[in-house]
Amino acid sequence: MKKDNFFGNCLEYYKLIAKHSFSFLLMFVFILAGFDAPAQNSTSLVPKDTAIVYDEIHIQVLLMEYKSFYIDVLYTNTGLLYINIEDLFKFLNINCRSYKQGEHLNGFIENESRTYEIDYTAKQIMVGDKLFNSPNSLIKEMGVLYIESSSLSKAFGISMTLNYRSLVIQLKSNFELPIIKQQRIEKLRNNIAKLNGETITDTTIVRNYHLLKLGTIDWTLGSSQASNTIGQNNFGLGLGTELLYGETDISMNYYTGQKLNNSQLNYLWRWVDNDKSIIKQATIGRISPQAISSINSPVVGAEIRNSPTLARKATGYYIIHEITKPNWIVELYINNVLVNFTKADASGLFIFKVPIVYGYTILKLKFYGPLGEDHVNERTINVPYTIMPTKKLEYSLSAAIVQDNNLNRFLKSEFNYGINTILTFGGGFEYLSSNFNNSVIPYAKASLQPINQLTCYGEYVYGVRSRILLNYYFLKDNLLEIDYTKYKEGQLVTYNHSLEERKMKVSFPFRFKNISGNGLTEFTQYVYKTFTYNQENSSLSFNYRQMSTNLSTQLNFINSQLLNTITNLSLSYRLSNGFSLTPAVQYNVGVNKFVVYKITTEKRIPFGLISILYQNNNMDNDQLIALSFRYDLPFAKTNGTTSFYNGNVSISESAQGSLAFKENKKGLYINNNPAVSKGGIALYPFLDLNQNGVFDSNEHIVMINSPKILGGQPIFSKKDSIIRIPNLIEFSNYIIEFSDDNLENITWRFKNKKYQVLIDPNQFKRIDIPIISVGEVNGMVFLNQENSTKGIGRILVKFYTKSNSKVVAEVLSESDGYFSYMGLHQGDYFASIDSTQLSNLDLTTNPLKMEFSIKMLEEGDIVGDLNFVLVKKK
Repeated sequence: MKKDNFFGNCLEYYKLIAKHSFSFLLMFVFILAGFDAPAQNSTSLVPKDTAIVYDEIHIQVLLMEYKSFYIDVLYTNTGLLYINIEDLFKFLNINCRSYKQGEHLNGFIENESRTYEIDYTAKQIMVGDKLFNSPNSLIKEMGVLYIESSSLSKAFGISMTLNYRSLVIQLKSNFELPIIKQQRIEKLRNNIAKLNGETITDTTIVRNYHLLKLGTIDWTLGSSQASNTIGQNNFGLGLGTELLYGETDISMNYYTGQKLNNSQLNYLWRWVDNDKSIIKQATIGRISPQAISSINSPVVGAEIRNSPTLARKATGYYIIHEITKPNWIVELYINNVLVNFTKADASGLFIFKVPIVYGYTILKLKFYGPLGEDHVNERTINVPYTIMPTKKLEYSLSAAIVQDNNLNRFLKSEFNYGINTILTFGGGFEYLSSNFNNSVIPYAKASLQPINQLTCYGEYVYGVRSRILLNYYFLKDNLLEIDYTKYKEGQLVTYNHSLEERKMKVSFPFRFKNISGNGLTEFTQYVYKTFTYNQENSSLSFNYRQMSTNLSTQLNFINSQLLNTITNLSLSYRLSNGFSLTPAVQYNVGVNKFVVYKITTEKRIPFGLISILYQNNNMDNDQLIALSFRYDLPFAKTNGTTSFYNGNVSISESAQGSLAFKENKKGLYINNNPAVSKGGIALYPFLDLNQNGVFDSNEHIVMINSPKILGGQPIFSKKDSIIRIPNLIEFSNYIIEFSDDNLENITWRFKNKKYQVLIDPNQFKRIDIPIISVGEVNGMVFLNQENSTKGIGRILVKFYTKSNSKVVAEVLSESDGYFSYMGLHQGDYFASIDSTQLSNLDLTTNPLKMEFSIKMLEEGDIVGDLNFVLVKKK
């Protein structure tokens, strides 16, 4: 008896193993497989006489150039892969319609003329005029239509390759899938929107205007002492606020031993509204007009224009290259918008590829030294090219007083009009009372872009000059620039006394494996009455991993007589331990010897830098040793330097920082970066319990991780749990993105995930970020068959709003019949089984629908026991 029980138990045990043998076999195959192979060509590990069985797998599909998605497949013990065709076409946005009780699918693929029909009754696939007989490739399981992957590839050109190791399917097609096409078009639209100054976001936060609002304070302190001389101290103070709905900035720099004069005081009121049509900008105070006349004294007056502050990208580029100090960071601003930054090489050379933008353009460079020398130099560059959209007119009017001894008057009026897509015409006049012989100066100009690679500019200034500028890109990024200017003899409007200026510049960037660099050669010729002065500059820069090298040569000669030739070689190398070495030498061909030796050693430390410089000038017999130290405190950047020069000792110390009034008027925000003429954002993420979008008194702040923002650094305050983002460019748009993954509770969701914020000047702008709590609903789907009830998978459950019966979500039941969905907002709903699927399966459900409500709870509401029973129709 015991024997019979033993063998009976063994028999039941082996039956159980046989029932689930394929699951173990599939796992074994995946572990042993050591290569990726197409599913349709896989070799079966099961003998031919073995019955075909399969397992249902929820597997990830990777689509090139698109995000992944999950789909249900059947994998057989013979190595065949069957795909849920309806779900696949749905994810790929391929037109698909089911009819004849779910036994037929039809639609079109690639284009409307290429139609298809899949007949699961006749086991046939018709694509266009081609017929594919697929007796074993089309199967229907529990109302779901599957197609074998090799037939999918032959009929539709969609191949699906299974990676056994990672359980991932790689999907490719021989035509552009609709989902890829849609993504490409969307990306193109986004790029066009960006070029036009537009951005697609969930929420747009516009500019707030204030009659008066306290703002920001910048301060600087400096002192210097030297042997055998009197020490000097300096103090700088800048105030930034909003007054009469405009930015107001006042700054003063005072040096001991000097009288306070106009050059030490700056003041500016600036109003901006890019949504206006007639006047978009108005400025009063110390202005910077792009004057034709040479003006050395400050200019105080008013200026209005109808051009926006946004940088609207046109076509074409041009190159600017200049010299600063080695390893300095240089930022490029177009209309006060940061568009690019770079680091000067070992010789101090930096190059920018500047995009040509529509309308009036202010090009500004800001320089930042490794020892914390912020805002050491801020340079405005005249932009020669003015490109306008077709049939668009922009103007500017300026009226000012020159703060010289005679208080000369200055006026300027200018317009630019886009005649068509390739030609922009402009002109105007300038008046300066100090130009006695030529006080009124009319001028005309034109910009022509016959092709994207070529930009031409012509200018005629009456009684002053004529100019032609050509900018041509060849072989992709190589630039040829020709600049010719002819001055009227005897003109006194500008300080240039040559008759002609001839310039030619060639720039050729290159890259070879890990080596990148730039070659540059420039020839300049100034023609005078009795002689011609020539200058030629050539440089070659290399960058290889941590090493930067620059070799430059300068030649000067008058007529054909060579004056001197100087060659500079600089090298900068960054070591892994925070050290960097920058040796440099200068060779003078005229005296046939090295005239200058210089080496700089830097060591980066946390929040600071230590630098040692040694320089030897053989021509003057001078030696210099300098030791510098920089340390950044939370409230100030400090710097100290000690120099030994020919037996003399000099010491200098400096510190700078800023204060800003907080948006909640509860104290000051202290920072070590300048704050005047900038703005900030204060983010208040809160749990919006009543979902009205307003931060009510009974709601609280939610702590989140740093959001994503391009061009800003979020700083979290432990004291008040507020995220502040300082040092943002005023009147500019910033994009802030949030992710639900950063929330500590899985039931919380950001109401809006992408914000576009226009920065207000000299203040922190408060933005409330509502976070809502969502509900979860779950239940079971049972199949009542032959007096037995069991859970059933792959049944589509839909959720509707009770008020208007609108579908808000849907979910498929799992293999045991369980379903769950999280993400429903507060409100009344009802759930029901998809009627189309019920019809295809010839089933009915009890009940037809189930009503439920999601309540307002901080931790999220949970509704369960939504159970449906499916039965066969009688």
